[in-house]
Amino acid sequence: MKPEDLDRLPRHLDPRRDPWRPAIRPLPPDRAVAAIGDVHGQADLLEAMHRLVADEFSALPAGTGRTLIHLGDLVDRGPENLRALALARQGVAGAETVTLFGNHDDRMLALLDGAADHNTLQFWLTYGGDRVLDECGVTEFDPDWRGRVRAAIGPDLLGWLRGCPVTHRIGNLVFVHAGIDPQLPLAQQERHTLLWIRDPFLTWPGPFPEGVAVIHGHTPVDRLDLDHPHRIDVDTGAFATGCLSAVLIHGDRMRGLRVWRL
Repeated sequence: MKPEDLDRLPRHLDPRRDPWRPAIRPLPPDRAVAAIGDVHGQADLLEAMHRLVADEFSALPAGTGRTLIHLGDLVDRGPENLRALALARQGVAGAETVTLFGNHDDRMLALLDGAADHNTLQFWLTYGGDRVLDECGVTEFDPDWRGRVRAAIGPDLLGWLRGCPVTHRIGNLVFVHAGIDPQLPLAQQERHTLLWIRDPFLTWPGPFPEGVAVIHGHTPVDRLDLDHPHRIDVDTGAFATGCLSAVLIHGDRMRGLRVWRL
């Protein structure tokens, strides 16, 4: 991708880059990783962010290993959940793509796979699952709503989503949807914690186990804050703010990336 390709973005989408600054944890000089925050069905923002990340990756030296990470919560709360899933699976050309589970993705799959508890269903619908049903043209009162949603998503995409991991580590960087239990070794973290935790993770001053930095989403923040010495929250509430954020780390430097819907 050439820089002028960014000019072809729809006029209402505005890509922005922060200046480079020292990385929260350094990578080898020939490694780069970009981590994108919670998408929540905002496929237009995700597509634009992929273009911005691809543009950043294309500017790196030849031979640089490139990894794109989606931090989970691709679905719920937004109008284009199916396209968001497809875009995440596609990734960007020339880069390894890792898509992590978020709690919303996990809850949707549990229900589609047969979880029948009424409270679980109502919780999902209240917190954005209704947008998935709307997109698929069904309601929870349809006796075969699960089958119709599964058919709309398709077996290939569902199979891919089921195979997504809950965490990914590169050097001293841990990527996860919600966070970690700061009082447990990394090898003893529970799946529910990785998908759902807030406190004590968010209030923990650090350091975290093994001295890692945690790159996460799950808890919306007003702005991308790169000043914390031990973690970066990349969720800027795209479904409500129209701002999808990412952090790019290359060697010993990093920068924030944003796409705004104007």
